[in-house]
Amino acid sequence: MNEMNAKSQLIDYIGSRIPLSDQDASFIKDRFHLRSFSKKQFFLKEGDEGFEQGFIVAGAFRVFYTDAKGLEHVLYFGFKDWWVGDLGSFLSSTKSQLNVQALEDGYILAFNHADIEEIFTEVPKMERLFRVMAQRTLSVLQKRFFLTVSASAEDRYLDLLKRHPKIEQMVPQHQIASYLGILPESLSRLKKQMIQRIKSAKAGTDEK
Repeated sequence: MNEMNAKSQLIDYIGSRIPLSDQDASFIKDRFHLRSFSKKQFFLKEGDEGFEQGFIVAGAFRVFYTDAKGLEHVLYFGFKDWWVGDLGSFLSSTKSQLNVQALEDGYILAFNHADIEEIFTEVPKMERLFRVMAQRTLSVLQKRFFLTVSASAEDRYLDLLKRHPKIEQMVPQHQIASYLGILPESLSRLKKQMIQRIKSAKAGTDEK
């Protein structure tokens, strides 16, 4: 991935949301740092004090935490043009409680506190964009919480497919199962049941 192209992608993303002058764009570009990741490599790990956030230029990443029993729980997946990191840790300068790991080879434009504070000072309207970014992250996590406590595994699975139609080509099945809060074999069984219902419904329609 060419760094110039990566930063142009970032500026296109930002420019589609807030107006940027050439000077603004140049200033922002200088404060983002391109990093490459191999499959399974971490951008952020629990306990880290790097306090970085990142803009995904390419690839797929998972954001997860590990419970007291050592079990992993996926909070959400991040794809191209998504922001990833531990927002709570970043804002409070505390150790990260989350992990961000590459599911495939990818690239992230990273920034730290000093970078973003300089951007906010020089380009004040960027604060609004980051407020929207934070609200979006909280909205995603809130919706995930409500689905976890109120919806069936099938409903959660269908919601995931609705939001990310191609996710099964990008994310391993056991990671999707972790996101849904079920075992991989339960996901396989769920998919078989759904396929069988579709076949049965089609057969019934054909008989008519």
